Amino acid sequence: MGGVRVAGRGEPARERRAGRILDAAGELLVAWGYPRVTVDEVARRAGVGKGTIYLHFATKEQLFLTVLLRAQRGLMARVVAGMRERGEGVLLSEMARAGYLWAHEEPVARAVLLGDLTTLGALGASAAEVMGGLVEERDRVVEAHFRLLRDHGLIRGEPGLEAQIHAYSAILTGFLALEPLKPAPYPSHEENAAIVADVVRTAFETPGDPAALHAAAARAADHYQRLLDLMDEEIGRRQVP
Repeated sequence: MGGVRVAGRGEPARERRAGRILDAAGELLVAWGYPRVTVDEVARRAGVGKGTIYLHFATKEQLFLTVLLRAQRGLMARVVAGMRERGEGVLLSEMARAGYLWAHEEPVARAVLLGDLTTLGALGASAAEVMGGLVEERDRVVEAHFRLLRDHGLIRGEPGLEAQIHAYSAILTGFLALEPLKPAPYPSHEENAAIVADVVRTAFETPGDPAALHAAAARAADHYQRLLDLMDEEIGRRQVP
């Protein structure tokens, strides 16, 4: 699993060492699940001492939050590129499709989002404390995205903004949470992603002209690029003790 390397910060050897630790933690998370993985086992797989891991990550939760952040960084880069390449990338239906597919295609995301729900809850609870500023900025960017869509007539103006964001998150989370509980046969990931996108489109979106679409996409891409830069800073900060 490749990681983000932030050039010009700290010694390359330290960055490489942190990268090995994150790679090892990600591989074990995918293979064993979060509850079974210990810091000792991560250290053995990474070829470092246990104390070395704690130079970079104060707790097991911090380590695996950074593993998840690296995975999320890939989705964020895809979102920004999609918005810059085609205006439709700003639409909630396209965001939902991309998020659903990412949760199945990215091994770390699949292990956390489609695995043990207690793991997701534990890491989610730790995120606000460990990466509070980044979590707050993510929420601000999401709110700015919804406001842009409203201002450009691309989604409905009702219900209230907070309720609308909650409903969107509930739809995507519901599809992801249901899948492990539903016995086969089940639609393919691509088919289910199309269903998710259609549900979101029907629930929120209104017809908009191409000019409004591209204007909203350009501004939203700038917001998400700022969030992507902050994610890189957070990952880089943890790579160099």
